[in-house]
Amino acid sequence: MTRPSEKRVCTLLESVASGDRKAFRTLYDESAPVLFAICVRLMRDRDKAKDVLQEAMTRIWRKAHLFDASKGNAMAWMGVVTRNCALSQLAAAPPPSSSLEEAGVLAAVEARPSGDPAIAVDVRKCLKELNEKYRKCVTLIYLHGLSYEELATQMNAPLGSVKSWVHRAVRELALCMGK
Repeated sequence: MTRPSEKRVCTLLESVASGDRKAFRTLYDESAPVLFAICVRLMRDRDKAKDVLQEAMTRIWRKAHLFDASKGNAMAWMGVVTRNCALSQLAAAPPPSSSLEEAGVLAAVEARPSGDPAIAVDVRKCLKELNEKYRKCVTLIYLHGLSYEELATQMNAPLGSVKSWVHRAVRELALCMGK
């Protein structure tokens, strides 16, 4: 992925700010791969990332007049617009469920690399034995892919506490599984 030059992006943004659709198309073609990478990293889903990129480019079209080259880098500005779009979508999305009865969670447990259905049954049994807070932490971190920071936000708890809960939950799971 080749990053467009800063001078070129600034020139294109100035043209976009004056309503030049051709310049916008060129800006899109040259910057979309970089901005899409940001979307994929934040959204963790290519289809959702495509939607976020579309929203970000729409905002860039509408707000290009706000960019001031004397105050910063054009690609960085577009990256912030893109990041903000992704974070807005993540905040608006319903939180992932931590229910152990949810078919997706059970399928995720069964799809783990061991491939042994007996281990999946043991994991489910041991997850059910954890207290609700630990179970929710483990489910959100390992099965839904949340980071510690995202989990802390989801649980409305300090980052250090969440990390401790996850480590305790994993220790309890290991004891339950006999490892």
